Amino acid sequence: MTSYRTYKEIANEICVSIDTVRRNVRSQKKELKLEPKKRKTPLSKGALVECLSFDDAEKIIRFYKTKGTTKLDLNNNRNYGFFYLIQLIPEFQPNRVKIGFADDVDKRFKEHQTSSPTSKLLGYWPCKRAWDQAIMDSITRTDCKLVLNEVYEGDIQGFKDRADEFFRIMPDPATEIILSEHSPLKNEKKT
Repeated sequence: MTSYRTYKEIANEICVSIDTVRRNVRSQKKELKLEPKKRKTPLSKGALVECLSFDDAEKIIRFYKTKGTTKLDLNNNRNYGFFYLIQLIPEFQPNRVKIGFADDVDKRFKEHQTSSPTSKLLGYWPCKRAWDQAIMDSITRTDCKLVLNEVYEGDIQGFKDRADEFFRIMPDPATEIILSEHSPLKNEKKT
């Protein structure tokens, strides 16, 4: 019998959001020969949750750790995007927001508008994909409650202020790190 690990367990191990795991599984499914499944687990209270076999979970964890710890391709736009803050249903739940990372904020906002036509884009900030979880942890550290996934309830201005504070101290995401003349990565850039 095959044992499975949930996306949540995988996300906790590599310190990212479930959406990051989902995105990596989707983008690497063919290359890594992953077979995502939906299974009931003891903690899911009878609900089906997204899972990978232990072997597939190890593949995606290795992929993510390798991608995150080797050289970054600073010209690859997939490493950059925007962190956004969307007020989902202002007329009924004015204090509910969706936060997250998107390569294209306009496209992501339009996707939200299909299910919530009155939603409002409250703000967005250029950032590296690698900052995603740190930003979420920073802006949700106080005065808010998790609803589900990346949806929170709290003071709207507080979310915006904490996001502004976070990005004020972060470097320009497009800033290239200068390699030491002794770096083994220097030779890789020339080839």
